[in-house]
Amino acid sequence: MIKYIRKLNPYQIVLCSYAVIIFTGTMLLMLPITVVDMEPLNFVDALFMAASAVCVSGVSIFDLGNNFSIFGQMVIITLVQIGALGIMTITTILAVVMGKRIQLRDRLLIQESLQRWSVAGVVRLVIIIVKLTLIFEFIGGVLLTLIFYQDYNIIIAIYYGFWHSVSAFCNAGFDILGGSVFSEYIFHPLFNIVLLIEVICGGLGFAVLIDVYQRRNWEDLNINSKLVLVTTFVLIFGGTIGIFIFEYTNFDTLGHLDLPNKILVSTFMASMARTSGFSMLDMSTLTEPSMLMIMCLMFIGGSPASTSGGIKTTTIAVIFAAIWSLVRGREDVVIFKRTVPPIVIFRALSIFFVSAVVVFLMSMFLCLTEDIPLSRILFESVSMFATVGLPTGTINEMNTASRIVVIFVMLMGRIGIISFAMALVIRKKKHKIRYPEDKFIIG
Repeated sequence: MIKYIRKLNPYQIVLCSYAVIIFTGTMLLMLPITVVDMEPLNFVDALFMAASAVCVSGVSIFDLGNNFSIFGQMVIITLVQIGALGIMTITTILAVVMGKRIQLRDRLLIQESLQRWSVAGVVRLVIIIVKLTLIFEFIGGVLLTLIFYQDYNIIIAIYYGFWHSVSAFCNAGFDILGGSVFSEYIFHPLFNIVLLIEVICGGLGFAVLIDVYQRRNWEDLNINSKLVLVTTFVLIFGGTIGIFIFEYTNFDTLGHLDLPNKILVSTFMASMARTSGFSMLDMSTLTEPSMLMIMCLMFIGGSPASTSGGIKTTTIAVIFAAIWSLVRGREDVVIFKRTVPPIVIFRALSIFFVSAVVVFLMSMFLCLTEDIPLSRILFESVSMFATVGLPTGTINEMNTASRIVVIFVMLMGRIGIISFAMALVIRKKKHKIRYPEDKFIIG
């Protein structure tokens, strides 16, 4: 067995590790003690819930608060935590705690899972990531506990507080309060702010958070951090303005709210649409322009090495920079006075194109197998691929075959479309032959 594992490349090992965790979670969720007042989950339903948790999609075909026991809820949130940090991060921490030496092959796996350019300092980075995660989740848990303590006893308040804190920072979007109860809390100012901060910080990426903490000066930040922060701000600000305008007169969404709450809901939805499945609105009541804008935000998603999905903020930023350079007639693509290497532009364009193809093929498949309007199918496809999981109710209408396809698409979105493809393709030796260049007519 070990001999076969050693033959796998890092991409294949990362994919297999996620598959093992999902399968383990499936077996646990099929146990009778997982649910309350209902039959034990069948294999497909348990597989879907486990995949949704590990891929931090936040899509649930059950009411976690009413249908799942404490054991079932703990299984879900544990899978969310493992999926957000990554199996390589978890195993590295365990190895460090037990005093084991991290071999070069393990460092390469960590490098791939964290999307780093080199193996230098990856173990130290993993330790910092875990500490950072625990700090965010602890502070968020304490603040949410104070809110829940107003309505529940201290034990339940702590449980609810830390459970939702983990779900928020990991960008999972699961809740165990139930729709009506959660909608009451989500308008609580402190509750709303805590969720916003945790979701946004979790979506920025660990490397950016560490860089901001260590340097604390815009001029000293590395180019990746600057690009992530600027792109994130533009997406949230633009999304907020768009939703505010498109839903301003829609009585089912913002029309009945006063101006401060209109701004609050618009900001919340623009932030959650990029990374998490928490929602303040019924998605079925949104206008079509808002649905389209939210789909764009979901497709872009969060940032590299974060707890979110999508094609990532840096990908779309590099593509727009390349287009802007082409329009201006410049040969080099420059961002913040730094030239972007051609391989980075090629990778960004590849991620965008392949991701769009996956969403298209998934939508086409669902159109053939489900009797659901195209607009809802397209929204669901983007939501699942980007592991956002905004609730539309469409997943409950899908048959078994469609749910299995959704599981694979969520896994693609969580691992990364290029990493997923490289795990499936048998990599051959590099070709030493280079063919002469020629001119091609494009556009």
